[in-house]
Amino acid sequence: MRAIAAVGIAAAALVWAAPRVSAGDDVGVRAVSGVSLVNDATRKPILGLSPFTDGTVVDLSRLAGRRVSLRAAISAGVAVRSVGFTLTGAKGSRYKHTDKRAPFFLCGDHVDCPLLVTPDEYELTLQAYNGIGRARVRVGRPSTIRFTVTATPTAAAPLDVLFVGNSLLGTANPVTGQDTPDLVRSLALAAGRSVTVTKAILFNSSLRRTWSEGTAAAALDGTKRYDVIVLQEYSVLVATNLPAATDTLLNLYAPTFARALKPGGRVVLFKNWALANPSPFPSRAAAKAAVDKNYAALSAALATPNLLAPIADAFETVIAAKGVRHLIIPDGKHPTGNALYLDAVTLYGILFRESPRHLADLYLAPADASYLRSVAATAIGY
Repeated sequence: MRAIAAVGIAAAALVWAAPRVSAGDDVGVRAVSGVSLVNDATRKPILGLSPFTDGTVVDLSRLAGRRVSLRAAISAGVAVRSVGFTLTGAKGSRYKHTDKRAPFFLCGDHVDCPLLVTPDEYELTLQAYNGIGRARVRVGRPSTIRFTVTATPTAAAPLDVLFVGNSLLGTANPVTGQDTPDLVRSLALAAGRSVTVTKAILFNSSLRRTWSEGTAAAALDGTKRYDVIVLQEYSVLVATNLPAATDTLLNLYAPTFARALKPGGRVVLFKNWALANPSPFPSRAAAKAAVDKNYAALSAALATPNLLAPIADAFETVIAAKGVRHLIIPDGKHPTGNALYLDAVTLYGILFRESPRHLADLYLAPADASYLRSVAATAIGY
């Protein structure tokens, strides 16, 4: 698609009528829950950089391409007809656009935005409306995000990451004996990065049990703060019992994030794969559809900046090409050594905000590792 030039808007678009204000403003609601940087070539959010938070730095040297756009996410349960975007650069650039249909993009659906690859410091303001034109009514308060685009490679700061989950995270690979968090650390070490890993892992447990047993509660008491908190729920719980998973996330874990996350920190929801046996769903496709729908709803329900680690999506790509046994051991649930590597390189790309295509092979044959890294890179938008 052609890029939109970063120039002033047409005269017709300058006709403006003061919008009415909805009741949402009175209660301080933000209708826009987040903003994602999207790779227009793959039409996927570039995870790690998404969702944007104040202070996000877009390092152009780490992007796979320059075809990018910004997409607004709408808060769960909020009716929105249009979203107005205003992007202002410190050097004087300015771009305004109102997108009148979902999904809501800064420059139009998957249309490249030149300012997003132009080095500068930017302020983005978004306002949602439940109408268009003169009849539009504001929905909620405006959202403002400040971010930087740079062409100068930035040093990757050391990361503190908490992993909370069960055996899907804690299974050790048969070659080195490392689980997924330890593999992320090994990949970082090989790449010259630094990550401190904290684990709150309780086998055969839901996040609720991991909390009630004290394992997660101790890690989230505020004594230590994290750049990222990775949460991995029990097996098929999200797909089969979304209300229970949502209750655990919002009422047990979410209240801790203010004290446990560093400024600008975020939550990563580990999107569990569909099991070898799709029951209680009639097919693997139906199981995956439930995974997609319910994890998206879970993410939307959480007010804290968060993203979904597309582990399930990467699994489906590999399974379609190589079969279930390539990633899932005969028990039908747990990951093989290949799957653990796939999980680790996917998480690495999210945590360090760069493509995982260049990472070390570790214990896998070069061709096998390269293939899995390619799948992971595509899944996270690179």
